This record gives sequence, C-alpha cells and structure tokens, in this order.
Amino acid sequence: MNTMRRLAFLLIGLLAAASLTGCSGFVVKTGNVGLVVNHYNGEIDGRVRHAGFNAQPPFSGKELIEIPTYERTYTMVKDSGEGSRQGDDSVMVNTLSSNALHADISVTYHIQYDPTQPEGIVRLYNRYRTQFAGNGFAAFEETQLRPLFRNAVSNAFGRESTLEAMTGEGKRKAATDAAKTLNQQLAADSIRVDEVRIRAVYPDESTKNTLRTHLAAEQNLRLATLNQQLSQLRNQKEISQASAEAQAARIRAASLTPRLVKFKHLDSLNIVGVARGSMVSVGATETSNTSAASPVAQPENPTP
Repeated sequence: MNTMRRLAFLLIGLLAAASLTGCSGFVVKTGNVGLVVNHYNGEIDGRVRHAGFNAQPPFSGKELIEIPTYERTYTMVKDSGEGSRQGDDSVMVNTLSSNALHADISVTYHIQYDPTQPEGIVRLYNRYRTQFAGNGFAAFEETQLRPLFRNAVSNAFGRESTLEAMTGEGKRKAATDAAKTLNQQLAADSIRVDEVRIRAVYPDESTKNTLRTHLAAEQNLRLATLNQQLSQLRNQKEISQASAEAQAARIRAASLTPRLVKFKHLDSLNIVGVARGSMVSVGATETSNTSAASPVAQPENPTP
C-alpha cells in the first residue's frame, strides 16, 4: 500500500512538471522593456522583451531585468516623507559667495528606447552591469544616476552668488544649467533629462545673517536714493517756479512800449486846471485848450 502511494505522488509530480513546461516565463510590466540574462554564463539575450507574458523554458537559469521607458522622477528633498529616500535628502550646494545652501530638487528623465534599435538597451545594461546588480534598475538609479543628479545641481549653484541662488530667476537658471549638463553626460546612454526642478532653497544660519545684513544695507541705500530723488524734485519745482516768474516779468516788460509808459506816467499827474490858450505837450504833439478853465490855478506871466 505504501509503495502504491509513493508511486501515485511521483506520478502527480511528474504530471505537474509536465503541465508547467509550456507556460513558464516572465511578465514584463506596462511601460517597461525586459532583458533576459543567463545566470550560468552571464550572457544577455539580445531579443528585448516587451510588456506582457514572455514564455521561457523552466529551469533555464535565466533572469528578467526590467528597464522602464516611461518618465520617472527622482526626488531629493528635506522632508523625510516626500523624497525617494527617508530623512533629509536635500542637496547641499556651495555658492559663488562661499555660502552653504540646501536645495530640494526633482529630476524627471526617461530612457530613449527605439524598438528598431534594441541594441541601445543592451549596451546600457552591459555598461552598468555592476550597478544593476541586486535590485535591477532601481539599483542603477541609486548608484549611478543619483550622484550625477546631485553633482550637476551643486555645480550649477556654484556659478551663482548667494543672493542670485535665493531668487526665482537664480533657481531657474541653476535648474537649466543642471539639465544641460546631465543631458551632455547621459546622451551616450540614451537617457534624456526632461526637467530639473529646484523646489526650494534653505540657507544655513550664517547665510541668513549675511542675507539680513545685505538686505538692510540695500534697503538703506534705496531709502537714501529715494530721499535724494525727492530733494531733486523739490529743487526742480523751485527752479521751475522761479523760471516761470522771471518769464512772466519778461513778458510784462516786453508789453510796456515807450508810448504806453508815457501815457501811464500822465495818469499819475494831478492836473487841477489849465489856463485858456496854454499848450499841453504829450510826446511830440501839442494840443490847444480852448475851453474855459477854472480860476483855481493861473499861470504866471512870462518874463519879457
């Protein structure tokens, strides 16, 4: 009875193994391509596997290495609950002003995979085989790409002053410079950096004090400049007022002709009476007064 039992179990095992022979293989997740590596001899199957089930013979000693071709974002920030690593993972940078800053950054990139040229993926794996060991592409991202990301951002900030690095324009410039550097470094590996984003910059205490001193001096300078401009405006107003008054005086003077001045002078004379037949000279014209005058004022007789 025991012998029969053993034979039955053996038969069931053989049937199970036979049934699995035709369905053994790997599943490549959507957005990835797969490389099959032989554990025994280290050879790579040059045929790239695509998303879905890919059959393989059982007990072949082969392993699937998945490589993502979709956009990935690697984040390094101060907040321990948000980044790709636990704890403070922000990037420390030294500015042109020799100040230390910490920057939160995100790098978005993708593998440029061309189905007509699968050798590019094979070449990437062969070049960084050691970096892929252990955890596949995640290990490559940590050991190879992460240091490049951090170094590119640090060098970009190193070309700026502290004040520039703290401004929005300075952060955008550093991000652009870092992305340009990374694309130059990774072009041979068919890796394209789509965006480097500087999310925040944190100065240390020494840098904060430097910034406060600089901002206070800048504010005082602006205030002094403003006061100077106000003083200049007041002076210009006074000069303009004096100029306007002088111009008005010149206009009045120009309007007083010599004839008008003489008539104005006559208006100030108090002539009470003029004798009959006497002559009154106004300018070059003599006028005879034939009307009767009041005897209040009598002219003296001329001396013969």
